[in-house]
Amino acid sequence: MHQVARRHGIQSLVVAASLLLAACASPTVIPSPITSSSPVAPTASPSFASPSPSPLTASPAPSLPTTGFAFAADDVVAYYESQGYQCSAARPSTEAAGFAVRTCETVDEAGRTRGIGLVTDPDGGLANGFASVQGTATETFLAPVDALDPLAGFLGAMLGQERGAALLEWLAGHLGDAYAETTIGPITVATYTESAEDHSKLYVEVANPAYLDAPGVAAP
Repeated sequence: MHQVARRHGIQSLVVAASLLLAACASPTVIPSPITSSSPVAPTASPSFASPSPSPLTASPAPSLPTTGFAFAADDVVAYYESQGYQCSAARPSTEAAGFAVRTCETVDEAGRTRGIGLVTDPDGGLANGFASVQGTATETFLAPVDALDPLAGFLGAMLGQERGAALLEWLAGHLGDAYAETTIGPITVATYTESAEDHSKLYVEVANPAYLDAPGVAAP
């Protein structure tokens, strides 16, 4: 369920996932939505310290900037696997024809489920990514502060330290909104809840123009 709505009407390295974790006080996917023209409700943003330096100092491969993302999909997967996530094999995307998706998941020390998904284009370039935190069985409402660290870290892993840090205040201000969307360069960024009524699972998603413009998958 990708919320980032695509424009056709459907809507090496240690990855920089850790680069923003020090910016939030609390520690802590898997459908994905970016739907365009969703309302963005402004909310107050908490204050926080500057993000810690990223351990990812290597420059991306020369071809990667054409995707709009900082790193290759395989490198992002390798990082999350090194953090204890269990990752699936690639399978065809149900949203974008010719694209493939891999998902990874783990359960944190608080018993919350963290997940990520990476979507690659027909040439293997990273085109879309989404991450989520699911509350425990007793958490019908997941406090945004309990999901901020891992979701902010995912933005760093996808976009690199500088752009990830630039989005931290926006994410802190909108995490928990039913849907909020912004852009940074060519990348569309969204955060949203499981549904307008269900706030037990919070998401962040990033998508480039190749994903947003891709034809949809024909119904069986």
